[in-house]
Amino acid sequence: MSSDTELARYDDIQAQDTTDVGTALSNLKRDRIQKQQRRSQAEHEAHIRKLVTEARAAIAGESDHDVDDLLLSLHWTVKRAPNLEHVLRPTYGGLDAETKSAFHDHDDTRSNGNSPPNAERELETLVEIAEELGYMNSLVDPTRYAPVRFASINEPGAKTNVDRPTPVGRLRIPKDSAVDLEERTVEIPHQSCDHIGAVALPRRGKDSTLVSLGTNLKEEHGYSYVSIMDDGRMETPMIAIPNDEKVIRQNLERFNQDPRAIATDVFVPAMGDVPDLLPNNFELFTIGIDTLTPHLILRLAGVTKSDETVEARIKKAHTETLENSGSVSELVSRLQVYAKEMEATIEWTEVQERQKGSTATETYTAHYQMDAESALKTAAQRLAQLAAEGLITSPDATTNLDMREVVANNERAAVLCCNFLGDALESLKYVIMDIWLRLIYKVRDENPRLPRVCIEIRELKNIAPSKMGDVRYKDDIKTLQQTVFFLTTQGGSRRILLLGSTQKWNDVYKAVRSNFAIKCLLQLGEDEIDSLDRTHHFSWEQKEQLSEFSIGQGMVLSEGSADWPIELRGAPCGLGLGDRHWRDRYGVAWGARVREHETDSWRGEDDDPEWWVNVVDCSVSDFDEDGKPEIGDWFLLPEDIEDVDVSVADGAPVAGRFVDASREVRREWTDAALEERREFPIPNDLLLQPSGHHNKQRSVTLDADAVSKELDDLVEEFNVPGPIRTWFEYPPGKRGKLIEAVRAIDSQKGLKTTADVAEHLSYSVSTLRNYWSKEDCLDKCWKQSGKTYIATPIGEKAAALDWESINERLEEWE
Repeated sequence: MSSDTELARYDDIQAQDTTDVGTALSNLKRDRIQKQQRRSQAEHEAHIRKLVTEARAAIAGESDHDVDDLLLSLHWTVKRAPNLEHVLRPTYGGLDAETKSAFHDHDDTRSNGNSPPNAERELETLVEIAEELGYMNSLVDPTRYAPVRFASINEPGAKTNVDRPTPVGRLRIPKDSAVDLEERTVEIPHQSCDHIGAVALPRRGKDSTLVSLGTNLKEEHGYSYVSIMDDGRMETPMIAIPNDEKVIRQNLERFNQDPRAIATDVFVPAMGDVPDLLPNNFELFTIGIDTLTPHLILRLAGVTKSDETVEARIKKAHTETLENSGSVSELVSRLQVYAKEMEATIEWTEVQERQKGSTATETYTAHYQMDAESALKTAAQRLAQLAAEGLITSPDATTNLDMREVVANNERAAVLCCNFLGDALESLKYVIMDIWLRLIYKVRDENPRLPRVCIEIRELKNIAPSKMGDVRYKDDIKTLQQTVFFLTTQGGSRRILLLGSTQKWNDVYKAVRSNFAIKCLLQLGEDEIDSLDRTHHFSWEQKEQLSEFSIGQGMVLSEGSADWPIELRGAPCGLGLGDRHWRDRYGVAWGARVREHETDSWRGEDDDPEWWVNVVDCSVSDFDEDGKPEIGDWFLLPEDIEDVDVSVADGAPVAGRFVDASREVRREWTDAALEERREFPIPNDLLLQPSGHHNKQRSVTLDADAVSKELDDLVEEFNVPGPIRTWFEYPPGKRGKLIEAVRAIDSQKGLKTTADVAEHLSYSVSTLRNYWSKEDCLDKCWKQSGKTYIATPIGEKAAALDWESINERLEEWE
């Protein structure tokens, strides 16, 4: 092969010029010149910021540099600005005339070799011009910041809905750095839904960071936002109100943003100690058995170990129940029956050789009995208990959770709140969380057209701990841990992104934490820094910074690189506070007055109000007769509503007549007053309403004892021989085969072998031989008399029973 032919084999993978050589050279020269110009301009701007900082320090007496020398250098550096002439034009509106005139005066003075008389005024003038030129933004903090934001996505089925995503943080750039901000922009990748972990000491902003990230994914990148883990302090439902913490509000101001609530639905299991009054955005839910799978049924039962035979039996019971009545009691009953035994049939075909090379096939069948499974019994008992508690219902219950609808509604966040279960049901919250996670995966797996999902899990170690020795509910949490592990490995492909926080990264199950590709590290302790250093190999400077970050500051580790120091945006919505009751904060955000403690001043500006109105029912209470509001009451005073005008049906204003107005008018008037008192808009209806949950216990009648009693009554009614009572517990198919066999023995004469009996049956002789066992009691139904088989008295009775009626009765609860 010639060398030319050899080279031609590689031509199609080599780089090619898109233009002629002359044009390519011209373009390279132009790009190099532009790059040099940008570099020179960036260095010029950085030098101005440095001089401004040094001059400011010198004027304040904090520097040994000569103030006049610094201002002289700053003046001539600013004068070199390419756009200076433009911003100093009389017609330019960006600078006031006084500043322009002052600069010209200072320039004349400097051109004559003199110094302006007022150093502070000269610095002020130069800073205003530098800000107008875009060289700096603040005299107080001349530091520059590059945005930290989620990368935009634009692919089939998923698209960022804004042109430029809102920053979720800002990277600090030294004031004397000439780096281009665009080059230092930090983009957090999420095209493949890489999971994000936040690690920090307590109260250092990790949960605030998570919520901030989740809010941005929801509002700008089309994700559905689901929060599933609350440690019992009602933290997660707080996202329904604007942030009310001073330090975070100051942080939001630095990002030029206001506190705002997230449109949120709070889902509460309809069981346990649900309060009588809940805000309107709280929704009680149940779980219909049609949404359950065999695995989830076992999870409800707390069963962590099973095999395919167990799940196959559950699937059969589940499918038959849904095809029949769909009731929980039927499912419970079927599980109890299938827990005792279930027949399995194996068929195989053998090829047999005959003479002269010919072959023949023969099909054989074998039957065996699977032992009773305690897992099914436990599942049946737990389902009955949960149905009695109110959590598990039939498919047609109006309160049933529709996870597909929850995921599809990415306009509103979904919060799972299991804080009302009470001590007796505390372990169940881990089961419910597990079900939520499995259902989210299931609906996203079945329908990729649904929005992407980000799932927030605060204190990830509580549901995926690295050590099980310290947890209370090992079986429940271990299975939940496996679900979280499954989501960290498989969730990304279903476009499910996990947001998890923890105080110590090593407290999280290793198989889970290793799948979090992105980490936000805020202020850490020495032990945690040393632990993370083993995998990330921090520099000395990074270690020092990680221990000294202020609240809300951190480092982002992504795609093998570390960006720091970053000021992370705080959550615009509410977070948990240890000293304030969640319902009090809801009331204040809604615009009501709330007595939060005994010493709380509640009288308002009027030191002696005559009456107050209960916001919940609009009832009016006289101060002298009824006393002051109770702790936790939502109320308004006369001063809150006296200036609010509301029109009744006839159009007449009702200002000043609140006490004598009808309840409907008072409701309208109160709502208007609440809206007027709100500091920020609220996208949720937070008004307290009756929850509708009265803690009533329901009963499931078909428990294990009830099933046994049903069978005993049937045996007595039809006078069934005791040895064949077990036939009632068999599946209909097997029971039918046994009846067919005993009737053949009773009606046919001269049957000497099982093959003779099988000639009168609809199934094979091999199947009959498997039934010919003590367990099935066929041996009680016939005996051998000489060389033939005859029916015994038990067999004769069994053959004569009204099996059609018996089967109909059995079908009513099977």
